Amino acid sequence: MKLIKNIISKAVLAFGIIVIVLSFDSCKSTKHVADDEYLLAKVNFDIDNSNVDLEDLKTTLKQKPNRKTLSVFRFHLMVYNLAKSGKERKFKNKIADVIGEPPVIYDEFATTKTVSDIEAYLHAQSYYEAEVKLTEKKRKKKINLTYIIETGKPYIVSNLVYDIVDPKIKELVLLDTVNSLLSTNINFNTDELQDERERLVRMLKSNGYYYFSINNIHFYADTTINKYQTKLTLAIRKSFEENDIKNNTPFKAQVIRNIYIYPDHDPKLSISDATDYNLTLDTIYVDGYNIIYSNKLEFKPSVFLQSCFVKRGDRYNIKNIEKTHAHLSNLKQFKLINIKLNPAEDVFLETQKERFLDLHIYLTPMLKQSYTLELEGNNTSGNIGMEGGISYNNKNLLRGAQLFNIKGSLAFQTLALDTEDTRQLLFNTLEYGGAMKLNIPKLMIPFYENYEFVKNHNPKTRISTSFNYQQRPDYTRTIGNLSFGYFWKGGKNNYITHSINPIDLYLVKIFDFDPTFQEQIANLYIRYSYEDQLMSVISYDLMFNNQNINKLKSFSYFWLNLETSGNIPNVFYKLTNQEQVEGAYQFVGVEFAQFVKADFDYRYYQIFNEKQSLVYRAFFGIGLPYGNSTKGLPFIKKYFIGGANDIRAYRVRSIGPGAYTNPDSNYDQIADMKIMFNLEYRFKIISFLEGALFIDAGNIWAIDSNDNRAGALFNANRFYKEMALGTGFGTRLDFSFFIIRFDFGVPLYSPVFPIGERWLGTFNTFEFSDFTFNFGIGYPF
Repeated sequence: MKLIKNIISKAVLAFGIIVIVLSFDSCKSTKHVADDEYLLAKVNFDIDNSNVDLEDLKTTLKQKPNRKTLSVFRFHLMVYNLAKSGKERKFKNKIADVIGEPPVIYDEFATTKTVSDIEAYLHAQSYYEAEVKLTEKKRKKKINLTYIIETGKPYIVSNLVYDIVDPKIKELVLLDTVNSLLSTNINFNTDELQDERERLVRMLKSNGYYYFSINNIHFYADTTINKYQTKLTLAIRKSFEENDIKNNTPFKAQVIRNIYIYPDHDPKLSISDATDYNLTLDTIYVDGYNIIYSNKLEFKPSVFLQSCFVKRGDRYNIKNIEKTHAHLSNLKQFKLINIKLNPAEDVFLETQKERFLDLHIYLTPMLKQSYTLELEGNNTSGNIGMEGGISYNNKNLLRGAQLFNIKGSLAFQTLALDTEDTRQLLFNTLEYGGAMKLNIPKLMIPFYENYEFVKNHNPKTRISTSFNYQQRPDYTRTIGNLSFGYFWKGGKNNYITHSINPIDLYLVKIFDFDPTFQEQIANLYIRYSYEDQLMSVISYDLMFNNQNINKLKSFSYFWLNLETSGNIPNVFYKLTNQEQVEGAYQFVGVEFAQFVKADFDYRYYQIFNEKQSLVYRAFFGIGLPYGNSTKGLPFIKKYFIGGANDIRAYRVRSIGPGAYTNPDSNYDQIADMKIMFNLEYRFKIISFLEGALFIDAGNIWAIDSNDNRAGALFNANRFYKEMALGTGFGTRLDFSFFIIRFDFGVPLYSPVFPIGERWLGTFNTFEFSDFTFNFGIGYPF
């Protein structure tokens, strides 16, 4: 009963706040509206045809009401009115200009123009008898507009005729009708006619016709035969000029005659001092490609051969030109890529000049070597710190467009501790290390060289090694890693990225334990996670992302990770009859881990418009130790929950596994399985400032029956009762090249308390101290 009263009282309080805000908004919104003016409060459409796209209709509006925040109140108008009240000040005017939004005053001329534009839009959609009426509702210096639309019957394409003189063009067009946007018994839509023209031009440019353009396609519509019916004729000619329309000369397809690649092109010198610049150029001819360079060729010819989708003698194809540009760009070697097609220079017969093209690829390379100094503040799962580093980059290490990076770093961090002792100091954690990475733009497989696979899937070979030293208040740890793997693109639109690491070695050494920490974990099963560990991992990743950065539309993201460790050495040790130590095989005195692990991460980004979106996320992960891993999953492969990118209402490792709690320490709050759900509503406040409302749920669980932490084991009958729940709000500062994020979360349901005392209001009161502050770089997901 106490819980119900708490919930009701908070709901009443929230409702009261909303009513006050809305009342304030209503009273103040017309403050700067003159007596003979009206604030445009609302615009509605009353249309009798559900087939008309309402979002397209909204684009015809010449005036729109002041925007609303959270679709409830006009925050920007409120700010403007407040800033323009009282004495005029520069800072107030700045606030009004940057954050505020002046009232939208009803303009009769703009409304009349909107009516005209709506009619024009409907005519283009085949509704030539559409009628648009306007009703106005005025009250207290506000006006509501309603556009009443009666579309009438649409005009239908009753007959589709192709008037194409050139037999080869006609054959291509008719064979491609399966992809056509036009057919009989559809609405006669002039917008679709334009889309079909552009589609046909691209199709023909993909079949060799470089000079073909939309000017070679005309549509003729005859609506006089029957009412509401249209005979549509698609005509293709070399020219529609009156004196040339009867010219039946066929179109000529273009063929690539010569290919010239300029790998170190200097656009300034080629223009300002062309004569002297050309004298410095030299040429080599490789497999049909003319590679023209100055002084020294910095790239192996194979770099260009595997990137160029065009060969000498090929028919012109716009898709291959685009693929060549994209592949060269993906090498991350060139700051400028310019591809030009010109009439072939070595063809002298007038009748053949139109047929042949020369392809010129101008490449301006980036700076090959660079050094970077970095100093940054960071927040790792709620622990504040600072890090400095120096890195060396070489973009073309062995003349094969290999990207090489070596980095050294030094970091200090303040690790929050649950116990109050001398270890609770500023920057109580020291970390330093180094890493080397090498990316090679092809598959490094012995006796395998396949340019076609490289062109179609853009593969990379990745080699890396790293060493990291971490000195923490409770223990010191070193982590060494050596990795070798491949990744490549796949799928129809390259939405899928595959990654496989056949070699991924880890060596973890833990020493210099704090006596207090050792005592805390001494009797727990989790103590085995704080031992030296050796892992020989084989992993596979699949990532799907169908986001189109050029279109404002919803998209999905999916990530799958599968990995296993220890199988090959376990088989080897068994076959060679090696002896076990304490029930497990060891290599150089360290037990090697054997496990299988899987992670699934799905996100859906629902885009409403440029200023509002809703993001859904579901995550599931599980790790199963077996065979040689007699002491559970390795520490670095276990799951934890909470923090800036997780359940933001809880500090990292402050809950779980399950209903388990340890008031003395949070180092044992790791486990073998994780379930998490997130929902976040994002909205723009001003140009660089965004807001967010979120709700997160999830927990971690142990799955090994030997785990002796009370309430930690996963149980299918009660796990849903152990899902932590939190909510909150956040702000994001968007500086285009990076985003700074602040999130404030408050727990709603905490599984660490007894059943019946887990909801907010039973285990805690709603106070400012209940909020968990999170700082992060970039979006949480």
